[in-house]
Amino acid sequence: MKKFVSVITIIIAINFILPMANAADSTPSADIQKKLQELKTEIASKAAKLKQEVNQKLTNKAYIGVVKSKSQTSITLAAKNGTRLVSINQDTVYQDNTPKKKGAKQVTPSVDSVKEESNIAALGDVDDTGVLHARKIIILPSPADSKPKTYLWGQVTSISDLASIKTKEASTAAVSTSNIDTKFKLNDFVIISGVKNKNDIVEAHFLYVIPTGAVLKPKISTPSATPKPTTTSGKK
Repeated sequence: MKKFVSVITIIIAINFILPMANAADSTPSADIQKKLQELKTEIASKAAKLKQEVNQKLTNKAYIGVVKSKSQTSITLAAKNGTRLVSINQDTVYQDNTPKKKGAKQVTPSVDSVKEESNIAALGDVDDTGVLHARKIIILPSPADSKPKTYLWGQVTSISDLASIKTKEASTAAVSTSNIDTKFKLNDFVIISGVKNKNDIVEAHFLYVIPTGAVLKPKISTPSATPKPTTTSGKK
C-alpha cells in the first residue's frame, strides 16, 4: 500500500509540480512577447473595424426626400446630401399618410401610390454602395401652405408644452405637436414633418414613431427639388 502511495506521489510530481516549477523559472523570449503584442494589435484593429461596420449599418436606416423618379424596383430621391437611391421589392411595405378626400375609396398603399414630387421616408438598410434597401416606405403629407417643409429625425429627450428632439448632429429641435394625435414617449426615435415658424419652432403636421428606434442613430436627408437640407423632431 505504501509503495502504491509513493507511485501516486511521483506521478503527481511529474505531471503537476515539475511543469509549474519550470513555468515559474522560464520567461517569454523577446520574440514571443513581440508576437503576442502583434496579435493583440491585430485583434484590436479587427475589433475596431467590426465596430465601425456595425455602427455604419446602424446609422444608415432612413432616407427622407422628394421623389424625382420611380420604377418598380427603385426610387430616386432628392435629399439633403444629394441624390439618394432606394431599392424596393415585393416585400416592401407602404404606408400612405397623405390626407384623403372625404368619401374617397380606401386603397391599400403600394408602389403605385408613390408619385413624382411626393415626400417620402424610406426605412431599411443601407449597403456599401449607399443604396437603401427599403423595408417600409412612408408617403408623407405635403405642406398645406407655401412654406418650406421641415423634416426631422431624432430622439425625444423631453416632453412638456413642446417636445425636444435630439438630432443625429447632436443639436436640439423644439417641436410643437398640438396639431397631431400620434402618441409617443420619452426616448422614442421619431420622424417628424412640419413647418418651422418665426420662433424657430417646428409645428409638426406628421409624426411617426420608429418601432425599432432604440438602436438607430438616424441619417437624415431632407426633401428639396435641388438637394437641400433637413431637420429632426417628435410628440406625446
